[in-house]
Amino acid sequence: MNFKKVLSDYVFNPNYYRYINLIIFIIYFIPSGLNIENIPMKISFVWGLLLLAYDLLTERKMFKQPYWIVLFLLSVSYLLSVVTNYPHQFPDTIINWGYLLISVFIFYVFDPKKKSRNINKHIQILNDILIYMTMVLGTVAIVMFIFNISYRVPAGLGTFTLRQGFIGSRLFGLYTSPNIGSMFGYVSVILMLVNNHLKRGDWKNFQNLYIFNGVIQYLFFILSKSRGTQITIFGFGIMLIIIATVLRISKDKKLWSSVKTWGLGTGVALLVFFSVNNTVEEGLSYIPSIVDVVQYEVADQFGGRNENDENSDLESDKEDREIPSFSRIELRPEEEGSELSSGRVTIWMAGLQLLKQKPLFGVADTDIYRGIETTTQIDESELSDIDIAELKRASGNMHNTYVAVLAKSGIIGFLLLTTFVLLILKDNIIYLLSDNFNIKSPDSQIYVIILVFSLSLFVNDAVENHLIMNNRDVISLIFWTYLGYLNFIRGSLKEKKVE
Repeated sequence: MNFKKVLSDYVFNPNYYRYINLIIFIIYFIPSGLNIENIPMKISFVWGLLLLAYDLLTERKMFKQPYWIVLFLLSVSYLLSVVTNYPHQFPDTIINWGYLLISVFIFYVFDPKKKSRNINKHIQILNDILIYMTMVLGTVAIVMFIFNISYRVPAGLGTFTLRQGFIGSRLFGLYTSPNIGSMFGYVSVILMLVNNHLKRGDWKNFQNLYIFNGVIQYLFFILSKSRGTQITIFGFGIMLIIIATVLRISKDKKLWSSVKTWGLGTGVALLVFFSVNNTVEEGLSYIPSIVDVVQYEVADQFGGRNENDENSDLESDKEDREIPSFSRIELRPEEEGSELSSGRVTIWMAGLQLLKQKPLFGVADTDIYRGIETTTQIDESELSDIDIAELKRASGNMHNTYVAVLAKSGIIGFLLLTTFVLLILKDNIIYLLSDNFNIKSPDSQIYVIILVFSLSLFVNDAVENHLIMNNRDVISLIFWTYLGYLNFIRGSLKEKKVE
């Protein structure tokens, strides 16, 4: 094997790049004072830039993707955002621009000339990396809940701490937040469906480890009390119902039958979902106290002093120790306020105030309070005390992709990204309604699942910020990879239909 082939097959192979980055990004969301992901992350960033240069000078696959020109213009637009805000936050904003290029010109890109078997093999590996890593992390989190383990770890260069384990009436596990862990679980379940199809030809056919992971992620979802994941699941279900109903109407022309079937199915599904969730939550809430009682009884049975010891006083020891009882642990959502957004609305409004000051290209990075020297890029006198406080509290995270894109890249960047999304959505809708699409085919069914999954992430990003103009994000990597994979699947299914 010559040197050039090694470079092409391994070093400059985007599939291996996806694997490595997925592992690093997941570790990034496991806070610790060690920062073990720091150096690998920097290496992978440079590796990504080299991959971009290599593709540009060789095959130029990036220019063979649907609507690449819109993504190119988006990249240019965001570069102008960085330049027009220079020198404020420059190292961070130029890195954000680099990650934007990596997302749209590496993760999104699939070679249309490659065989489906080859592409599917790499998708399987990518899926299993996330599935098994989240399975391990989720299992550890459940154990931490059972034994009521909690602690804090230093973060932000030691300036603040992050909660771990079961703390604040929610399960964090080893993740930076319950919302992140719960969303990773949701993504892993969808990727299991994809792998079921790719490995066994049936997206409903689960292997034992996948079933175990599904149970673990469901328990984590219940214990995390993540509203973001909850609305994402609802969004997935509602959009799946809409698409399935439209498909049946377009194919069978039976409006009432479609509405009756899917409407009744939805009602039953929601009823079961709520009743089962509440029952499971009620049962789980007693587990830590049950374990405490068992541990106390075991310690009392085997850890007491010898009865013949003249200095022993077992009765006194029992009185001094606090005797645990069977009690219910309260599980509740975010602590900040009681409204659905959990305090996010004020952050969103503060982010939109930034847009007013730089409407065309934005402020390049919403963390304008990273240091004292960065605040001069905006006029603080035009911000209220609440806006300033919320921007500081957000630490750059707008908890809404739409607000974040507007604030970072301005109206121009937002319109370009919206144009790209609408064009991609148009292609998928046209294909679904075409005669080439057969919903009875397993390949077509998994296509619909992937499409609805991708759309559901837009629902999640109404309360979180993952998909774009963000760096080191697991969900962003999966989103752009699957958006490109959808294009590849659609092309493959069309070819099969022609054959």
